[in-house]
Amino acid sequence: MKEKLMFQNAPHVRQSESVVTMMADVVLALLPIYLMGVFYYGTRAIFLGICGVISCLALSAIGSLLLREKAVFDLTPIITGLIIPLLLPANIPYYVVFSACAVAILVVKFPFGGTGNNLFNPAAVGFASAAICWPEKVFSYPATMQNLEIFGEVTAKTAQSPAYSLSLGAVPDYNVLDMLLGSAPGPMGATNILVVAACGIFLIVKKAANWITPAFFLAQYSVLCLLFPRIGGSAFDALCYELFSGMIIFGAFFMLTEPVTSPKRDFGKILAGISSAIVVFLFRYFGKFEMGFASALIVMNVFSPIFDSLCENVLHVYRHKDSIIASFRKKSSEEKAEPEIPEESLPEETLSEDENPEETEEETEASEKAEELSGEEAAV
Repeated sequence: MKEKLMFQNAPHVRQSESVVTMMADVVLALLPIYLMGVFYYGTRAIFLGICGVISCLALSAIGSLLLREKAVFDLTPIITGLIIPLLLPANIPYYVVFSACAVAILVVKFPFGGTGNNLFNPAAVGFASAAICWPEKVFSYPATMQNLEIFGEVTAKTAQSPAYSLSLGAVPDYNVLDMLLGSAPGPMGATNILVVAACGIFLIVKKAANWITPAFFLAQYSVLCLLFPRIGGSAFDALCYELFSGMIIFGAFFMLTEPVTSPKRDFGKILAGISSAIVVFLFRYFGKFEMGFASALIVMNVFSPIFDSLCENVLHVYRHKDSIIASFRKKSSEEKAEPEIPEESLPEETLSEDENPEETEEETEASEKAEELSGEEAAV
């Protein structure tokens, strides 16, 4: 019995892995980040994650009912539900998390056909919608080492994030070590750079995420930050502040590498990483909010099919370069081999009457003599 090939959208897996095992690695990589959130903000961090997961699972079930399709169990709603709270401050109200999850699932994911068919990163769009609707809550960060209330109104001391200070052209009040260890305020899951980077490397080692896109993204972004620093002082300090503030590191490992909305070919991933760094740089330098990563990622999701198409064209030319060169040489040699016929060698019958003046004069003289003879005969 012949096996049939199945054409499906990303995520694709190899060997004995499946979509569930690959997504399980992403869930495992997110759990240590939540533990650090508990360390800095208390048990509320866990409840925010639970709220996101339950919301996305429930909304996914509703989406399946609306599409009248059988619900397929996968971990993608859980991943979306875990990522969205990590992009928000720890004192964010639960209804904001639910709203962001509703946009991610019911607006971004299911209208395009569910898992593997969404055009945009669901978590990025969900965060962007919350930032537009409640900017005063999304960009109000509590200071670290506070045990926030689990329910009810949160009475926590807030502080300016390093990303906000950079947007004003000021040096942040925190040193680089504080940002590496997560002592600086910011999104709940993006402040502890060492833990986030370690979890991202775990994903790469487990092959649940590619290394090409984050590597080229971080390299290109670092070059731009060194060439166009927003603050004075040491170039190394300015680079560290730019890289470790906001959601740059978290987004590079957990959002840029999302298999559905990222290019499939290696060359396309390189283009996506470099171009995403440029767009994120422009959003952070000239955008209204200090968190320009999510907005830039939404823009770059539009170009992922273009990168794949460009990559396919380049690969086609590379694979068939010998035949293309041979056909070009054959065509040029045929053009050179065609002889040019001079005008002198053309046959007489191809010449028009105007082009044979001698024959025309003889015919004219003969006709004149014939007319004279006919005149004389008539006179006789």
